[in-house]
Amino acid sequence: ISGGFSIGAHSFHDGGKTNSQNLKPPSRDPDAIEEMLVSTKQAHIYRLSGDYNPLHLDPDFDGIRGGGFEGPILHGLCTMGHAARAVLKAFGGNCAVNFKSLRVRFSSPVLPGNTLVTKMWREGTKVSFTTEVKGTGKIA
Repeated sequence: ISGGFSIGAHSFHDGGKTNSQNLKPPSRDPDAIEEMLVSTKQAHIYRLSGDYNPLHLDPDFDGIRGGGFEGPILHGLCTMGHAARAVLKAFGGNCAVNFKSLRVRFSSPVLPGNTLVTKMWREGTKVSFTTEVKGTGKIA
């Protein structure tokens, strides 16, 4: 299974079934907040997963400026990993066996060196969360 995205794409019709849901966080204060600094070398490390897209590492890659990015961006799955780690730390006792599943939507790029702020709300056996880039407030 694989997927892709096109920056600025719109007006798709009959694109197939979507599993995405538009979820809004509760209107109360978060039950937990975790901040994590993304290492400036994180994209180099994550590249070991087999994703060799130069968008994540090569500052001279045409897709960076052409895509409107400031520089190489973090792998989306790496951002997701930081968010999952925050939820597991706050509500799972840092024990992976307590982790069942995760549903996410990638909203905006993260740059290596950014700090991610994950805000979490416990709702029964589920935890809703948002992850944003500190300083910009943009949802990642």
